[in-house]
Amino acid sequence: MKRQLLLFVMGTVAVLAFMEALFRILPGPTATRSGYYIHPLILTYPASHCFTVATGWDLKNSQYNCANNLGFLADRDFVYDPRAIALIGDSFVEANMLPSHKRLATQLEAKLVDTPVYSFGGPGSSLLDYAERAKFSAEKFGTRSFVFILSRADVREAVCGSGNIHGPCIDAQTLLPRIEIQSPPSLFKRFLRESSLAQYIFSQLRFDISKIVGNFFPKESKEKTGSNQALPLLASQQVVFNFFKQLSTITNAQFIFLIDADRAHLSDQLATESNELKFFKSAAHAIHATVLDPTSLFREYVETSGQILEIGPYDGHWNGDAIQLVAELITKNLFGISILDPTRVMETKISR
Repeated sequence: MKRQLLLFVMGTVAVLAFMEALFRILPGPTATRSGYYIHPLILTYPASHCFTVATGWDLKNSQYNCANNLGFLADRDFVYDPRAIALIGDSFVEANMLPSHKRLATQLEAKLVDTPVYSFGGPGSSLLDYAERAKFSAEKFGTRSFVFILSRADVREAVCGSGNIHGPCIDAQTLLPRIEIQSPPSLFKRFLRESSLAQYIFSQLRFDISKIVGNFFPKESKEKTGSNQALPLLASQQVVFNFFKQLSTITNAQFIFLIDADRAHLSDQLATESNELKFFKSAAHAIHATVLDPTSLFREYVETSGQILEIGPYDGHWNGDAIQLVAELITKNLFGISILDPTRVMETKISR
């Protein structure tokens, strides 16, 4: 019996070792080792850290990425340069699933003359996290030009408990600012993240042990502010108020906000807009910031070309064509001119 058990254990170890070696050869995801390296409220990768990302069980869109000197996914290091434009947002800015030449920062730099673009992307973050990065860029690099890329859920996701927060958030009950940083991984989690086989099982196949355990030990559900839940007006107002209060510490600055279109309803000419986005736009206009809406541009592109704006049905992020359109729209508002080949992108109509 002991011999059979020993052979079973040895066989299992051999299979796991073979699978680990196999997945290290395949272009699967590797550990990102994200943490609070440069600021207690700003989540980045280690400086100069390289890692691989992929999508789905078949490892689509595998990309080998390297962080810059501050741990952001960017083609250039960040140095003190008041000419630089800070591009701030979540995974739409980082776009780690695309080759670097298709990302928004690179597209913008290609259209600008001697103007560096610093890409401050942070996957899984929201509005108040963006303010922290803006203040950091202004203090460290002298930045005075800021372009924010906002998803349609960025306001509500800045409420504590949304799961899309790197640091600052607003408590939905007290309406007061709070800090909600991500806990460092345990030793066991760090071990699993370094395993290519474990990365494939948990990141690509989305295997969730907690769901299996939950079937045997059900817990009472806790209310959580997710991206699909309605946000009380007072909470959304407090998020927006706090955001612009943080930005007010940056003097003599130019702010541009581009809010993603409701791409699921582009054909609806009279699409409704959430109260939090209406309030955000009103507050932005009050400080004479520029608010850009790519809806009409996206709609015209889809109707004319018959192509989609997303990477695919498995990934709702902008694809290269959508990013090209967004880059053109931002460039026009930075300098008031269009320097993109008009044969490649239709005429832009800016909705303010």
